Amino acid sequence: MKFIIVLLMIVGWVAPTTAAQAEEKKVLMLISTGFYAPEYFKPREIFERAGFQVQVAAKYDTPVIPDQRQVKEYPSVKPDVIFSKVDINKYDAIVFSGGNGAWEDFFPNEDVHKILSQSLEKGKKVALLCSATGLLGVANNLDGKGKPLVKGKKVTGYKRVRGLLEVMGGVQYLPGESGKPFVVVDGNLITGRDPISSELFGRTVVEHLK
Repeated sequence: MKFIIVLLMIVGWVAPTTAAQAEEKKVLMLISTGFYAPEYFKPREIFERAGFQVQVAAKYDTPVIPDQRQVKEYPSVKPDVIFSKVDINKYDAIVFSGGNGAWEDFFPNEDVHKILSQSLEKGKKVALLCSATGLLGVANNLDGKGKPLVKGKKVTGYKRVRGLLEVMGGVQYLPGESGKPFVVVDGNLITGRDPISSELFGRTVVEHLK
């Protein structure tokens, strides 16, 4: 049997290898003004190293500046598409980077709510890091009278959005162990707790896309 498989590989009849399959994967990363740089750059580095195609979405079609504490160390990011023009059917995974800008660019933004809700409905891999996880509580539910998108799911996230997640989102919040990277996977939903979880978050997304 092994001989047959090797022979088929030689003549080109075997399906692409895992690496080739990885190259076909497309990831959309959403960032906000004031995004926390490591929570974008570290996962992106991991995605690209895995051979994934990465595109970036932002609120406006202008370079997005990272957190003011990091502007000297990290560059601005030019988006490929704006939130209102995103077609989630083009991507295998939708990734929301964290940062203080989530409170202005993500949480009240109906275009972002649409991206998240449609991605969940269509079974895309959906990954949110740090403060961006608050979207799971407020998307389509900003007034607290809507229907939570992932009620009952296990998630983690930035401690300051825990209230949004538990009270408005109806999720099971897992804090993990303080000072150690922490990521939670529940079906197609991947959540990371904080900046120190950025690398583990990126690797977990790759693992579940390959």
